[in-house]
Amino acid sequence: MTQAEPQRVVLDVDVLEEMRERLKRVRLLPDLGPGWQRGVPTAWLRTLVQDWAAFDTAAFQDQLDGLVHLRAEFDGQSVHAVHVVGRGPDPIPLLLTHGWPGSFLEYLPILSLLCDPAAHGGDPADAFTVVVPSLPGFGFSGPPPENQSRREVAHLWHRLMTEGLGHDRYVAHGSDLGAGVTAWLARDHPHAVAAIHLATPGLAVPPGPRSAAEDAFASASQSWTAEEGGYAHQHSTKPTTIGAALHDSPAGLAAWIGEKVVAWSSTLPDGAPAYDRELMLASLTLYWVTGTITSSMLPYWAHQHSPNLLPVDDPSPVPTAVTIFGGEMVPFPKPPRSLAERYFALMAWAEHPVGGHFPAVAAPELLARTLRETLLPAARSLQA
Repeated sequence: MTQAEPQRVVLDVDVLEEMRERLKRVRLLPDLGPGWQRGVPTAWLRTLVQDWAAFDTAAFQDQLDGLVHLRAEFDGQSVHAVHVVGRGPDPIPLLLTHGWPGSFLEYLPILSLLCDPAAHGGDPADAFTVVVPSLPGFGFSGPPPENQSRREVAHLWHRLMTEGLGHDRYVAHGSDLGAGVTAWLARDHPHAVAAIHLATPGLAVPPGPRSAAEDAFASASQSWTAEEGGYAHQHSTKPTTIGAALHDSPAGLAAWIGEKVVAWSSTLPDGAPAYDRELMLASLTLYWVTGTITSSMLPYWAHQHSPNLLPVDDPSPVPTAVTIFGGEMVPFPKPPRSLAERYFALMAWAEHPVGGHFPAVAAPELLARTLRETLLPAARSLQA
């Protein structure tokens, strides 16, 4: 048995100083216009780089010090997680898994809403105890072994929750890559996982027979991939080539991540992305200081070269809720409910025009309410 132990995570001051020096002498592209059609505009990137150079890293370290960080090792693989004990009579353990280009940081806006509902006018009986691990190769977690699949990460998460933290029963949420991990968690550990919630679930359209709605989704996904999926193709084919450039260039890293944050975020009334600027700067700093941009791409490589797809038309018995958050500057194709029903024991389905790819950041109250309304009843029914 491996118990999760508290640790302090530290931003290396020498690396931070070098980062600031590099940011002051970046070489940007000539300005080719303000539009995003060809990628990140130089003027926008210049402002982001300037903001990043002025980012208060001491305050960021203080923010990190205000969290409880845990570390556990399973068969030599190191896992980092943030842990927040719920304030209530019987908090339900909740596992939250991020995607790319995310980190545990994107769930910080939602932690108090989930763990201390009474502080927000809610019922303390609705409290969760929240565990937010960093995916292997992201942030303060160690690198993944070669070709580690989402299914294998799910097994790692199960060991973290049971061996590491002593939770025999728990619920889980995941988005993007995290949705794939969470789906396998329910599939392989139904005795422990009471219910799951998925956002940006990335549902694969199987070969026929399939419905007209599924055909339309497959066509829309193919078009989106052709226009917007270059990043994923690079990650899944030659991650260390692009990784060498991004690991060495803070401007390149800011462009690679910043463009996706803008494109995939839902938008505010003024057209700006619904993604806190300080959070973006903290995320860039985390990727840079930990040197994990390349290892964060490896799940794409693993999926491309050792695909491990969920079985279709054989749903897991675990109650599953799916929410499609929208409003992105570059919209994702919306899967039909019928497709989700081929993979999951669907207990709830909802679509919202806000939230985008990062609902914990763009719509934290909506996501918190969704998790309470979908996961708590399922967990409590098993306790009765």
